[in-house]
Formats: sequence, C-alpha cells, structure tokens
Amino acid sequence: MMYLQLLAYFKTKSKLTYCGIAIAGWYFFALSGSAMAQTSATEPAKDWFEDTTSSEIFASATRNDRGIVGEDRINRPDRLPGLVAQVTAPLPVTLPIIISPNLFPGLIPPSNPIVVPINSVLTPELIFAPNNTPSVPSSNAPVAPKPESNRDPRFIIAPQAVDPKVVDPFSTQFVLNGNKVSHFTTTVVTAGFESGNFRNTDLSFDLYRLIGVKNIQSVTADRVVRVNTQIEVAGIRSVVQRQDISVSVAQPQTLLGVRQQISLDANCLDGSGRTCTYLPGVKIDESIIDSRKLQPTGANITSQYGDVISPASVAAIREPGFQGGANGENFGIDLYIPAIGLITPPPGSPPPVLNGERRETFSSGVAVNYTRMNQNFATNGVESTLGRTIRSLNYINGDRNQLANALTSAIGQILPEFQQSIAPGKAGAQIVVNPNLYRAANALRIPDNSLTTYQAGTGYAASFGSDPKVPPGASHQAIWVGMSPVVEREFSRDYYYITLREPRIVASGGGEGGNVPVAVNLNNFGFNSSGLQNAYGQGYVTVYNRDVSRVDTDTIRQHTDYYPHISFTGANLTENTLWRYYTGAIVNAGFQPKTTSNIKAYVGTDYAVVNPRGLSFGLGGIGYLNPDPEYSSQLNANASQSIGIGANPRNNLVFGFNANYIVDGSITIQSLPIRATQSFVNAGIAFNFGDISIGGTQFFGNLLPESVENKTIFNVSWKVTDRLKVGGFMSAFDRNISTNPFGASLSYDLDPNSNSAIYLGWNAAEIDFRRTLGPTANVYKDNTLSVSLRYGF
Repeated sequence: MMYLQLLAYFKTKSKLTYCGIAIAGWYFFALSGSAMAQTSATEPAKDWFEDTTSSEIFASATRNDRGIVGEDRINRPDRLPGLVAQVTAPLPVTLPIIISPNLFPGLIPPSNPIVVPINSVLTPELIFAPNNTPSVPSSNAPVAPKPESNRDPRFIIAPQAVDPKVVDPFSTQFVLNGNKVSHFTTTVVTAGFESGNFRNTDLSFDLYRLIGVKNIQSVTADRVVRVNTQIEVAGIRSVVQRQDISVSVAQPQTLLGVRQQISLDANCLDGSGRTCTYLPGVKIDESIIDSRKLQPTGANITSQYGDVISPASVAAIREPGFQGGANGENFGIDLYIPAIGLITPPPGSPPPVLNGERRETFSSGVAVNYTRMNQNFATNGVESTLGRTIRSLNYINGDRNQLANALTSAIGQILPEFQQSIAPGKAGAQIVVNPNLYRAANALRIPDNSLTTYQAGTGYAASFGSDPKVPPGASHQAIWVGMSPVVEREFSRDYYYITLREPRIVASGGGEGGNVPVAVNLNNFGFNSSGLQNAYGQGYVTVYNRDVSRVDTDTIRQHTDYYPHISFTGANLTENTLWRYYTGAIVNAGFQPKTTSNIKAYVGTDYAVVNPRGLSFGLGGIGYLNPDPEYSSQLNANASQSIGIGANPRNNLVFGFNANYIVDGSITIQSLPIRATQSFVNAGIAFNFGDISIGGTQFFGNLLPESVENKTIFNVSWKVTDRLKVGGFMSAFDRNISTNPFGASLSYDLDPNSNSAIYLGWNAAEIDFRRTLGPTANVYKDNTLSVSLRYGF
C-alpha cells in the first residue's frame, strides 16, 4: 500500500542520536563578541545541557559574560603567583551535522587562564620570569629544599600531593561517555522525559559521581616538571534497548458475515427405530471470536456421526427454525463467520476518508560503570607531552551481548598504559603550559553514544611559538576501545477492525423437513438423504453486514545491543584550525549471531577553520563497510560569515550554508526503505541585537538524493536575564511529509556555579498523510513535551 512509503520518512531511531527526521535548524557562530542564533531540531536532543553539541533547541542571542560560547561554568581554583598561559574550553568530541554556535568552541580565542600547580614546586632556577626577562628567584615562590643525604637522587623535588583546590579543572578535564569530567566534578544528575499524544513517556537519566582524585607533582633530576592526575568516577545511566514505531491507516469498510446451519437425522441403521444424526456436530464458539480481526478462533465438537438423538431433542429439532436439540444437546453444523468479504462501493462513490497515525513505545535498561583515569603531564620548558589512559568497567542490564562486552571490559583493564618520552630540561627554562595540549586531547573523535572501556594516547605540543601571544599547535593520538550500540530491526504487518455499527441482516433463507435434500460426503464416503428412512433435514443461511474501520498497521521493532568497538583517532589543533582523522570497526565477536554483518569498519576525517575575521568553515567525511541507518557513509560541508553592525560587538549579521550528504546506510525490509537521517542542503541568516536574535533558514530539496524537501523556518530567541532564555520557531513553508510547524522552549540556570539548569520544550508535529494516501486522508497532529533537569551537587 502507498502508505507504507511513510515509514521511509519517519525517524526509525534507536535513541543513538535522538534527533528528529532530517528537520534540523541551522546554527551560526562567530568570533570576538559576535552573537549567534539557531532554529530547532525536530525533536529535542536528550542532553539539552551539553555545551559541545547542537542540542539546545534555542540558543541565547549573546555570548556569556566571558565571551565564550558554550563555556563550562565551573568553579575556578585559587590563583597562584606567576605568569600562566591562556586557554579556552575544549573542542567538541564530535562534529555535529549542522552548523552550531558550539561547533568548534575550542577554536574560539582563549580568555580563561589555566592555573597549574607547578609554580608552587619549582626551584628558583625554573621559575617562569614574566615578560621574558632573565629568570630570577621570586620572593613569592617556595625555595627548593636543600640537599639531604637521604633525598632521592632521581628528583629535584620528590613527588608530592597537591591540594586539588589550586589545580585548574581545565588541566584535568576529560570526556567520558559524552560527559565532561574533571577533578572539580562532584555529583551530576541529568534526568528528563518526553511525552506526547501518541507515545509512551520516555524517561531517561544519567548520574555520575567523582569518588577519588589525586594530583601528584614532581621535578625530576633532568629538570622535567611532571604532574600526575588520577581520577575515579562511578556512573549509572539509562539506555534505550527497544523501540517500536508503528504507522497505522484506518479506512471505513462494510464487511459481509455469514451464518450457515445444517442438520440431518433419520432412523438409525441398526433397525432399533431410534433417531440418529448423520452429520457431525460442529458449533463455532462465539465467546472466543477474535473481536479485532472478526474471525473464529475455536469450535466445539458437539456430536459424532451416528450418535443417537434423544426424543426431546428430536421434538425440538422439528420446531420451526434451526434447532440444535434440547437439554444442552447440539446436533448438526452451526458455523458463524463475522467477516468473509468486503462490499465494494458502487461505481462513482466518493473515495473513503482515510485516517493515519504514528505511535512510538520505548523500553530502557540501565548501564553502570566504574572508571579510572590516569594522566601524566610533562614539560621541559621547550616542549610538553600529555599521556592519558582511561580504564572503565561497564555492565548493561538486559543486553543480549553480555559475554563479548564482559571480555571487552576485562581486556581494557590489562591493556598497557602509553608512556610518553621527553628530553631533559635546562637550567633557567621558562615553564609554560600550552593549553592546546589539553584541547587536542579532548578534541579526539570518540564514537557517539558509546561506552568507553579503554582509551590510551599521547599528545605533544611546543611551549613557545613565533607569536608569544599565541600558543603553538598541538597533536594527540589515541586508541579507543569500548562498546557501541547496534540496532537489530524486525518488520511486521497486521490489521484489525473497529466495529462502527452492529451487524444487521441483509438476507436470509432456508428450510427444513423430510423433503429437504441433503448430500453428505464424510471421509470420502458419500450418501444423501433419499437413502435414509424418516430423514429430516434443516438448512438455513443468514447474511449480515457491518460497518467497520479497518486499521492496517506496519511496525518496525528495534532492539539495541552493544558490541565491541575499537578505534584509532587523532587530532591536530591550532588556535584556529582542527584536523581530525579516525578509523575503526564495530565487531560481532560471534556470541550474538543476529547482527546483519560481523564487522562495520570505517575511516573518516574532518577539518575546521575559524577565521578571526568572522569566516568559519568545515569539511568532513566518513565511509563505512557494511553501513546501516545508524552508521552511514556521509560527506558534509559548512561555512558561515559574521559581520559586525555598528560599534556594539553584540550586534551583528551572520549568514552561511550547511550541507550533509548521506551516501548510503538505507536498508530495505520487505521492500520498505529505512533510514535514520536524510541528506540536506540549507542556507540561513541571523540578525543579533544584544540579547535578541532573529533568524531564518531555507532548506533546498532535490539537490541531493533522498534529501529533505523545501522548507522555510523562522526563529527568535531572547536572553531575558543571565539565567533565563526563551525562544520559539515557526515553519512558514514546508513540503515534507513530516514536519514541526512551531515550537517553543525555556531554559533557566538554577545554579551557574554548578552548571545546574532546567529545560522545558514543546514541539508541535504534523504528518501529512495526504501526500501518500490521497486528498481524503488526514493530517496527523501530535505535541511533544520535553522536560530535562541537570543538577550538580
């Protein structure tokens, strides 16, 4: 049926990405005080508070007070004496497929100082002298301990613990399962739900807690400053394991039903003069008729061929109308079938009115993890290195791939830790921490929606560049091992009836008596009533019709399990550019044979530039072996330009374009194409005036295969106060089958110091079934309410 095409446009998500069907607003970002604007995604992302993603439905029209888009609001440590380098928030762990104000936050010029504790342990000859003047002892710096006979000759200053309050969290921050964790993290809870007219309430939560931290520093005998950070984290979160998506179409029909009754009795063949039945007794059990499909599901055998009929039943059978017997006896055949056919409307009748709807149901499990992060920083005043190893034990309740995942977690605990090397330092060296070293480590591409089991890598950065105000670039390479979700899909097709009017008789007929001819063929033995003595037969047929609504339903059932995943990833980063490269594979270890293929290998890269003059652009691509809707080969490109308006840096104009081409990944189930996202090309413009932003986005259909159709979206956002943000959007023109005509959102910072906030979102949804079912079909409407709370304590 034509309506089956609708499923091709519906989001068959497994909550891996949790965004809507190819309806995503475009987002712009700019530099140095420029503002940004954005429109909504079809459905809100699960983590509305993640700064490095485009998850917020609406964004403030201005930057925060420090001028950084998407900067984490965290308690800063106590300042220490000495000159320190400048840093910014780390880069995102993945490139979103839409232009975002937070697309490349790590490329925004730095504004926050990094404070590391090394100045408190440096000997006078290693103190960083301000303004590049010759190094001199500082009255504010501690004096190195005098040599002692029992002092470890390997160290100028032996390893010692540092008060965590004086360590900048930027230097200890890392990404774990999509969350930013540092030694300042205490307990963070994110909980939310989504509810709609035609979906069950989707509850989600993510809780993680810091349970241990150590910061140990030393200066080795070869004048290398080393800082070791150890962090332990425990977490628990919900994971969607099953999702059913159903599309139903109801159409009015008139059904035919029939009741057929027949009996035959005569003198028994033994010559006794008694009366016997010459048909088996069969009666449809009307108490268990399937009321949805209007079909019998059982029958009772009431008598056998040749059974003797009691005189009372003989008398009852001779009464007018079909009679089965008396005193609970039933002889003959009584068949009732409520639906045997369809009454075809006469020619020229108007087409029936069709009514379609879409439903979603979710079922979630729980994942728990215990993680240890060990980070080693070393610098000799000329260059710096950073080694980071993450080991995590994960358990997913209800996952069908427990054995392979348990082995993956166990292997992660014994894989080696990478040891970086560095040349000895020189006396009088100026110790500078290059912030790009940490930014590169956090800019690695970590697979989305995955659980880390093991991550080990090393990074390198020079301490000084040609421009003393701009830290030089840095690089980081790592091996990542974890568990990633793989979706298994099943397709089913079903129907049922809704009775609109009770059955009514449209025709009936029959008769009974000794002259009723009855022919019987029983087990290939044939005879007729003419050969029997005192034969008496009954034969009646009644035809009914009833008005019903036939509902045809197509359902895609998605079951998500986690599979071992290994990846090699690297990042080269400067203040204005980011280049990432990555390759890996998701492997079916053979313990769960239901996956569609044993390996999903991939290779990809992306490159991004943020020009200080307001021009930003990015290019990227990834190719998969054995792609599917969640892991598809893609090519993407985007660019934006910010132009200031007047003297106020918060007033500006931003315009740009974004394109994403889904090369493959669509699968076919019973001739039905299934995809998780669609290709698109869009362009947009935004006017930002202080705390208010007004923008528009135009999607261009038919430029890429299977892409989003033409549509125009307008949006507005307002930063009412430093804590309160409101926004709304409207689709003025949309040719897509499924669309969001309008929506609104509100976000409020409960406690900026702990990054605690509440988010409320509402989206209207429409599906135009007239596009596939004809002009008499309906426009399905739904409303989705989203509530999310993030609180740190």
